[in-house]
Amino acid sequence: NRIVPILLTSGDPDDLTLRTARLLGEADRIYHQSEVPAAILDRARADAVRIPASQQPMSAPPGLSLWLKMAR
Repeated sequence: NRIVPILLTSGDPDDLTLRTARLLGEADRIYHQSEVPAAILDRARADAVRIPASQQPMSAPPGLSLWLKMAR
């Protein structure tokens, strides 16, 4: 189990890197700031759990977790 931090520089899903798009398609759960647009979250696996959070979790259940944060 691991948490991969991802800093988003744009709210436009077309600006996602290939790596970020791939990770969104593989992740079991997505922890995200409330500022992360729904259009980005919609790129995640349909069955991935989406969890709003104000900060990156210290631990996560087994599987791949992402921490999505908007750049300021």
